[in-house]
Amino acid sequence: MRKLTWWFRIVGGFYLLLAAMNLYFVLINPSGMTSMSSYPFPITPDTTQAFVDGWSPFAFELVGIATFMLWASFNPRRYLGAIWLLVWLELLHGVLDDIYLIWRGYDMVGYLVFIAIHLAIIVTGVLFVRQAEAEVAAANPAH
Repeated sequence: MRKLTWWFRIVGGFYLLLAAMNLYFVLINPSGMTSMSSYPFPITPDTTQAFVDGWSPFAFELVGIATFMLWASFNPRRYLGAIWLLVWLELLHGVLDDIYLIWRGYDMVGYLVFIAIHLAIIVTGVLFVRQAEAEVAAANPAH
């Protein structure tokens, strides 16, 4: 269970860092979001505002996931099922979305780095949750 505790803490901390960075651009410096990268469309104040407004749910979602993961790290055995949800989100909202954005013309290198991070989170999450489930099953043979 110790590996899972640290998985929750490390991934939760990573999500908290991402949340802080994204909330900075959503709440404090929206124009900074468009100056950091090249976009496959013209940048105007209206497109910037639309982009930031559309991005804001993602930023707040990161806060929710991060704080849940840090909280769950105190009792990971209770939240084994949540790990499968987090792995699924990493696959769909992480890897597949990054592939989609690359296909749409966004920066390939940046998104490939994030795909590698998502895959590392997925692989370690699956390995650690399977180990934890086996520990629980061994401790409770009647179930």
